[in-house]
Amino acid sequence: MYSFVARQAIFDKQLNTVGYELLFRNSMDNRFPDMSAEQATTQLIEEQFLSAPVGRKSDNSTVYVNFPYQLLVEGLAETLPINRVVIEILENAEPDIKLLETVKRMHTLGFRIALDDFEPGNQWEAFMPYVNVIKFDIRRSPREKISDYILANRELLRHAVFLAEKVETYEEFETFKKLGFHLFQGYFFSKPVVTRRNKLAQNRAFALKLMQEVNVESPNLNKIEDLLKRDVSLSFKIMRYAQNILYNTRGISGFRNQSLRDIVVYLGIGEMRRFVLVACLTSFEDVTNTEIYYLSLIRAKFCELVAARTSTNNIANDAFMVGLFSLLDVILGLPLEELMAQIAVSPEVARALEANSGELYPYVQLARLYEQRMWDEASDVAHEIGLPNSAISELMNQAAKWADELPITISH
Repeated sequence: MYSFVARQAIFDKQLNTVGYELLFRNSMDNRFPDMSAEQATTQLIEEQFLSAPVGRKSDNSTVYVNFPYQLLVEGLAETLPINRVVIEILENAEPDIKLLETVKRMHTLGFRIALDDFEPGNQWEAFMPYVNVIKFDIRRSPREKISDYILANRELLRHAVFLAEKVETYEEFETFKKLGFHLFQGYFFSKPVVTRRNKLAQNRAFALKLMQEVNVESPNLNKIEDLLKRDVSLSFKIMRYAQNILYNTRGISGFRNQSLRDIVVYLGIGEMRRFVLVACLTSFEDVTNTEIYYLSLIRAKFCELVAARTSTNNIANDAFMVGLFSLLDVILGLPLEELMAQIAVSPEVARALEANSGELYPYVQLARLYEQRMWDEASDVAHEIGLPNSAISELMNQAAKWADELPITISH
């Protein structure tokens, strides 16, 4: 059985990524495996904390891990790194004396405790002095019920931070922020509400112009070199990028005394397209949510891999662009329709992003469904494009590994 772990980002009020919830998952062929919550958590711990790194390189984010009652009272959670994890008590756990004593001990040791899918009521009252985070499922509990509970128990809850789960719209994010919530989890960040419309700033227009130039049918290397020379950061990045490529392919650790033109020729137009598409977005000065940027890279590679696997029309590069640009509205704060009017992309790329249709659209649709763990719907799309279910998680893992290992850094 092939298993994998999904990470769902947790945001603060400024939409900064402050942590992730780790979610045990199986292959697409087996949505509901014959496995208990205890087995799932045990396997997740073995894979993520004992056999593999919790996050990507240079990632020291907090991770939230679900724990069923039995594993908590047996002390398994106490084997995890105190500074990295928040222990989530599942909603179906029995709040008895044995569990309370376990939570007290973990609190004394310095562990952070969260109540998952908390249902407003007094059954967890004795636990509250030791609870750090209370996660309210806003799809399960009405806003009024949550608000009334918080107002009636302010003193009891004074030590806890409130987290709103399953936030799907910007309006819900604003509503619960006003109620005093500090943390948010859900898919609202991929459906931004644009409150103003303006043109691209000069640095953005330049970066997108370079993207455009490398993706025409017959790229002009002189124009590409000239555009690169106008940006010191890009010039440095492409030299570093070329050094990494040279080392990875030939084991040579230097690429000295080469002009930008030499580097462009050496890399070739295919590699140049990859570099420019990835590196230009890192040049936008006000990109603050690196998780969304990272997700756009994963989508891009995933779409490319799926297209290469399923299509005979040589559309992998356009598929990469569709994935990369699918979150451009979030990154730049502009509607996709307005962005597409300001840059030149192929009609199929524009059709996929603006009208959610065309040959390229199923690739980014599949990526979105996978991210949202909508397995049945993802399976249907995969079937339509001729991709085996078992390949979806395989290609997504390849895409995440590729994005993790890119030699391009995100700087602010």
